[in-house]
This record gives sequence, structure tokens and C-alpha cells, in this order.
Amino acid sequence: MKYMNFKNVVIFILSLTTVWIVVVFFCYKGYFTNIEVGQIQLDDCPYFTTQDSVVFDTGADFSYISSNKIGFPFLSPVLVNDGEGNNKILPMYFTQYFEVNDKVKIKNFAYFSGFKSNRIKAIIGMNVLSKLNMLFLSTQNTLDIKSFDFKPQIPSSAIILQYKDRIRPKVTLRLDNVVIDDILIDTGFDGDLAIDEHYIEKLKSNHSCDSMISTFLTLFDTHTVKNITFSELHINERLYKNIQVLQQKKRLLGSKFLKRFDKMFWDSKNLTVYMWNENDEY
Repeated sequence: MKYMNFKNVVIFILSLTTVWIVVVFFCYKGYFTNIEVGQIQLDDCPYFTTQDSVVFDTGADFSYISSNKIGFPFLSPVLVNDGEGNNKILPMYFTQYFEVNDKVKIKNFAYFSGFKSNRIKAIIGMNVLSKLNMLFLSTQNTLDIKSFDFKPQIPSSAIILQYKDRIRPKVTLRLDNVVIDDILIDTGFDGDLAIDEHYIEKLKSNHSCDSMISTFLTLFDTHTVKNITFSELHINERLYKNIQVLQQKKRLLGSKFLKRFDKMFWDSKNLTVYMWNENDEY
């Protein structure tokens, strides 16, 4: 009987390790992931969540599923941050498919599991969403999952936001005469905006506003912040009424603002978001 010598054993182990690292990297980045096109009915929640409590969350780098029964362990537990400074060690899983609204299947993707929520079944993050285009129709409260090649007819008057990082869609906005960079477009955030105290104080000097303390849920905890409502505010030179702004370090543009428009098209292929109303001129 022939046995592998030590050198061959080392080479074999390194080869397996390399293959495993490559597979994990490709799954983590979503290179194996694909999703069926189709229309998903959304719930009445202010953020982008389906009737079976699946959140389409552009503010999440990765995906989370509360149950680990649909996949198999893929990687040793990893330290995960919920974006608000709360950390947990969660296991990573891989599943061949996950069904949304009994209509659309997401195939071959990795996700974290282990968080508990009474209102969220799953969070589909940018490791999946960056692989598709989405068309939101507010009149029907639907989210149409589209292929990379799809692009609707968009009026010249549409609001256009462009980002550079495919996983972290951050944009620059002008609030009145204040320019603010690195604002994350977050469909999992149910407000209009979240910005730093420094910028809020600048805006308050020119506007009447009301303040209150609000509490919202993060992935792992609750978070208490000051909520300021501006009766009027110019955003990218357009005037908007009753804009709600959270005072926090993490800068966000939320689903409440996106849903002010009749239609929103998320063009992942070209890293661009379009928003417009039915009566806008084409």
C-alpha cells in the first residue's frame, strides 16, 4: 500500500483550503446567486417588506434569515454588526433556494442566521439585490423583480441618484445649501433621512421644526434617537413637505422618502436610482 508523503499531504490540504476560500468568497459576494423575475406584493409597512415579512433592504450588506432550517452550515460563526454598534456572532449558511411570496425564488446564496424577530422572517441584503433591477409601483404597492437588461421609460424630470459602491449605495445630497456626502440609500429604514447633529443644527437655523424622541428596532437591539420634522425642506433643489430627519451618526436616505414618488426604479446594472411621478413629463 502506498501512502502520500508529507509534502503531498500538505499540498493536498492547501489545495482544498484554497478551493474552499474561493467558494466562500464567491458565495459571499453573490457570484453564484440568481433570482427569478416576478412581481412581489408589499405589506403596508413604511419600509420595503413583503406580505410574508421579507425585507428587501439596500442598507444591509448581507442577507439574514431567522430560521436556519432551509440551508446548511457554510462557515464558522462570524462577528456581525447591525450598523448601530451592536455585535453578535452568527453562523453563515448556504441555501439552494429561498421563496418570497410563493412567487419569486432566490437561488444559491449565503446568509447569516440566528437573530430573533417577531416581525421579520428574512432580510434580503445587497449580496442579492445588487444582482437584479427593481421597479417599485406605489399605486399597486408592488416590487417588480427585473433582469439587468430591463429599463422602463423614465421621464426627463425624474430624480436621479447615482452611487459607486455596488454593495453600499451611498449618495451625495444637497439639503437647502448644505451638501452632505456618504448618505446610504436604505430601503430597510422607514424614515425620510438620518444625518448628523452638525447638519441638523444648520438646517434648524432656517426652518421651523418639531422634535420628539423615537425608538426603532435594529437587527439585534433597540435604538433611541431624536426625530425632527421639518415642515419644508429643499432636497437637491426640490421642495418637500414634512420631512422627518433622525439625528444620528449613520447617514441614511430611507424608504419613506423613496415612497413619496409613484415609481422608483433601482438600476443595479448602472448603479443608479430613478424616482418620478405619473404626471411627470416624458
